[in-house]
Amino acid sequence: MQHDRRTERGPRGRYARLICHGCRSRKIKCVLPNLGGIGSLGVPQPPESSCERCRNLNLECIIERNALGRPAAKSSQRKPPQNKRSAPLEKPKEKEDEVATALSDLEIKEYLFSEATTGGKQIPSQNDGNLQPPQQPGKRAIFRSMTEANAFMSSVLKKDAAFGCEITHATSRWSQPLSDLISNEMAILLDSYLVWYRLFLPKTPTLVDLRNRLISEEVSSNNPATNLLFTLLCLTSFDIAEAASRKYPHVRHSLQLAVSSYGQEFIFSPPTHPDSIAVCLFLAEFRPTLLATSQFVAHKAVSPEMYVNLAYRIAERLNIIPTRDVSFFEELMNPQNLEFERCFADSVQDLKILCLDCGLDGFLSKSLSVMRSIVGHMQPHIDAYQHVLQYRECSPTVIFHIQWNMSFYVLLEGLINAKQCWNTPESLFLVVEEMERKCQEQIKVSNSLLVDATGRGRWGNLSVARSLLEMKFHWVSAGICGLGLLYTAVLRSRLIEGKNEGDSDIHSNESLQIVDQVAGSVNSPPDAPGQYLSAFLRRFGHAYPQQLVRVLEAFIECAELKIDGIAFNAPLQHVVYPIVFVCKNLVENNFVQVRVFGRLARNFEKQLELFPECARCIAKMAASPWKPTKSAFATGCVYAASSKIIYGLHNTLERLKTELSKGTKCDEALNSFNISPDSIDVSSVGVDFDTPFWDAWNLWPHVGSFSPFDPSLNLFDWGPGLNYDGGSEAMNNPGM
Repeated sequence: MQHDRRTERGPRGRYARLICHGCRSRKIKCVLPNLGGIGSLGVPQPPESSCERCRNLNLECIIERNALGRPAAKSSQRKPPQNKRSAPLEKPKEKEDEVATALSDLEIKEYLFSEATTGGKQIPSQNDGNLQPPQQPGKRAIFRSMTEANAFMSSVLKKDAAFGCEITHATSRWSQPLSDLISNEMAILLDSYLVWYRLFLPKTPTLVDLRNRLISEEVSSNNPATNLLFTLLCLTSFDIAEAASRKYPHVRHSLQLAVSSYGQEFIFSPPTHPDSIAVCLFLAEFRPTLLATSQFVAHKAVSPEMYVNLAYRIAERLNIIPTRDVSFFEELMNPQNLEFERCFADSVQDLKILCLDCGLDGFLSKSLSVMRSIVGHMQPHIDAYQHVLQYRECSPTVIFHIQWNMSFYVLLEGLINAKQCWNTPESLFLVVEEMERKCQEQIKVSNSLLVDATGRGRWGNLSVARSLLEMKFHWVSAGICGLGLLYTAVLRSRLIEGKNEGDSDIHSNESLQIVDQVAGSVNSPPDAPGQYLSAFLRRFGHAYPQQLVRVLEAFIECAELKIDGIAFNAPLQHVVYPIVFVCKNLVENNFVQVRVFGRLARNFEKQLELFPECARCIAKMAASPWKPTKSAFATGCVYAASSKIIYGLHNTLERLKTELSKGTKCDEALNSFNISPDSIDVSSVGVDFDTPFWDAWNLWPHVGSFSPFDPSLNLFDWGPGLNYDGGSEAMNNPGM
């Protein structure tokens, strides 16, 4: 009885949950104002939310959580003890920021397809307080993480107790006029920091224009979308402009509350207004978690599904998509049109909505009819773009948007051809080769167009466009190559099991067998069923990781660029998320090679160098001298989360390298990662490990010369318009 009474007692003593740095260092009581008025933790507070001592002495007041005090005995039994990364605001002891913010490789590895086929027992985390192993994700969750970057990031961040723990949430409606909060001079200053956002979203209005509309008496301007867009852009500028944030901390805090208030109103009742589309696209591309109301939904908000769906529905109501009137394209192609920039920006926004909507749940889930429909909606825009390139002198920005949309068009064409012929390995092989050639050709087209545009724009814009387009087309080529590997592995599985009935859809259990199929292809004789996989790997096995590395190198080049002195800030859906996914795929590739051959990739050391560099580049988009990455992560910043995940993937590679270097047997290293060595007999592979790694594929014979398939089969009719030769021939509709 006495023991029961002891376990039910509460914490010993009363401790403040929050305390500022100054009071903590002096070990004195910190008298804080109402907790509802305190701003973000870990950053300087405005005077009205500072503690009594800092306010009276005019000191900088940085408030953080207080970890002092012993928790109640009963609660310690009810909840497992938290590990170090669950305390988001404790200062690490003389460690690098990337080490302190790296995710546990055990949690990331749960969502790697190379781990899903293991038959060994899962080792529970060392930090678990009980003996029962943690609940593992199902095959469907792993499959989604394998094919959708949004799903992978959301699944990983769901297990991090620090992500989104300090989200700002307004508890009352905002009533102060925004024009009183932001003056016209401040709007001009803040607008200069939005150059990168306006590059990727050219329909984004200026802050001065928005402010003028807000103070006007027009009924159309008095709506939640316009108010939210203005506060959203101002808050984004404050996050970049260190001088303004330090000088006006109270303004930044007020903008946070205004965004939260107007955001809730907008989500529940979005007006049918062009500003609603601008808000949705901005949130989807740059700030998807900003309107999250609690930590519970922060990881779900990583996916921009809600914003993209809203933008699509509102655009439908405004008769913008899926197709425009013929008069719109005639106006776009008219060389004498004085409003070309406005018309072109409308076209770019239309394609942005279509592309985001298409990529929400991954391309594997899309049927052929859906993808053909999307290509059909894009076709008039692409035809008009080719006409514009031939008859109008285009600026680097216009060329960038044309080729950026062309990359998505080329990707869809390749996906359609791969999906409709992947049951025939010969055709699939040619699709991947043709896509590789097409992407290289489009890089040359982009460079040629940009060289001709020299003098029509700023030199910085030329470098930006060239680097971004090179990265994009390398990513498209690598994506089709990876898809070809997946299709070929699934086809081998179906041929062996006798289930190849022409089903074009891939099921989750089939997609998770890549490692087993690669190993089986190596172990099988050349005339065994499904040996097309061996031929595919001979041709693309070494090229695939090289393509992924080129994507990372191109991204690092982009991250070093500036426009008007403003550092690079990339959109999440088409740049940052793909970079995270490329890093994940490189980790997967190394696990596959270790399981099959017992050694790492040729360019493994290069990968180890690029991972932390990419993570640092992304972290710079979230952090600043006055706002560390750790604080940004706690407020739900997806850039900080992306950086943290890449560091976690880097730690996984480092650990794999360390385990392999301990001895000559790879079984021990595989065991340390919960990989069952019984799932493959490495000694029977028949490969001489003294030969270069991927050269082992050359030990297998193949039919024919360089390509084992008939090169006369032509699946593509790209049309002359997609091959830029400087002529004036209009682009034809490619045969589908």
